Order: sequence, then structure tokens, then C-alpha cells
Amino acid sequence: MSDTLKLTPEEKRALLEQLKAEEKAEKQKAKETKQSFKQLSGEFVDRNIDNLIDHKNFTEHKILSLFDDYKVIKDLKQQIYGEKNQDSHTSTLEDGSASITIGHSVSIKFDGTESAGVEKIKNYIGTLSSNDANSKKLMKMVNTLLKPSAKTQMLNPSNIIQLNGLRDEFNSDEFNEGLDIIFEAQIRTQNSMYVSGWKFIDDNGIPKKLYFRFSV
Repeated sequence: MSDTLKLTPEEKRALLEQLKAEEKAEKQKAKETKQSFKQLSGEFVDRNIDNLIDHKNFTEHKILSLFDDYKVIKDLKQQIYGEKNQDSHTSTLEDGSASITIGHSVSIKFDGTESAGVEKIKNYIGTLSSNDANSKKLMKMVNTLLKPSAKTQMLNPSNIIQLNGLRDEFNSDEFNEGLDIIFEAQIRTQNSMYVSGWKFIDDNGIPKKLYFRFSV
């Protein structure tokens, strides 16, 4: 039998009041904890935001100045090697001790015509002998690389680059035509500017390769 059944009406009312008071105290504590969280979060932003804005402005100015500084080299590069639609340019010291790359991050989408290229490649894969173990592996690899991304429902650009490396393996006009169609269907969009690179530094007598990357 529950102990509460032994309580008098006055004791039950007192217990109920005590439970209500405890519930009220818990709600007040939760409210104060949320207020403390909001206050601390606000102080964190106030304490750091201006330094971050200054850092962003400095980084943006530095990256723009590096792109401007590279213009003469870029023009000379195009005179020597011909004009190419490059997303990045890299300069490295002859002794290999340091390197700087400037460029644009690129997003790749497709215009819808890539499906014809996918069809050509799959048709070619379907003609291969399924009895050969190596052919089976290649067929499975190609079919996997041609699967659309679950997130974008489009082909994965990095997968297409891997497929491109199989041209010599297959040595097929149909396979090559399919890939060409896919590449021509790409829509490349340059996004943020970035500077990256590395330098070998002396770390207590031990050479250490220090990497960096900044973007705006």
C-alpha cells in the first residue's frame, strides 16, 4: 500500500504545495540557465566579431593584391603556353622550397545533355564480355561512377575525372564520345577566390612543410 494513502488531508495538501514549489523552482532554474547561455553567447560575439571582420578585410585585400601582382606573370604564361581557361595558377621556387597557388573555387553542374553521354558509355559497357574477371570489375566501376549523387541528383564531377582516366583502358570511340558529351554538358561556375601554398621551414633543425589556404 502506498505511503501517501496514510497521509492526512492536510499532509497531502502540504505535499502537493511542496511539489508545485519544486516544479516552479526547476522552471525558474531552466529559465535562468537559458538566459545565461544567451548572455554568454552574446558576449562571445561582441568579444570576437570586430577582430574577425578586420581579419576578413585584411585577407580579402591581400588576396586581391596577389591576383593583381600575378597579372604580368599570367600574361607571359599565356604568351608561352597559349591562352587557356584555367581556374588556378601555381608558382613554385626552382629548389622546391616554397609554392603559391592563386585561383577560384569552382562548382560544376550539368545542362541535361550529359544523359546522352551516359547512355553511350553504358551501351559500350553492355557489349563487353561478362565472363572476363577484369571486364566485370571495370563494368562495376564505370556503373558506380555514373551513378548520380543522392544529394544533387547529378553526376559527380570527380567521378567523371576518374572515368576520363579509363580512356586508354577501353580504347573505344563510343566510350570516348560519351565522355566528350558529358564534359561538354558541364557548366563551370567560378566562386570564391583563394590563395594556397606551402613552404619548408626550419623547426628546431628539422625541415617542416607548412601549408596554408585563405579564401574570400
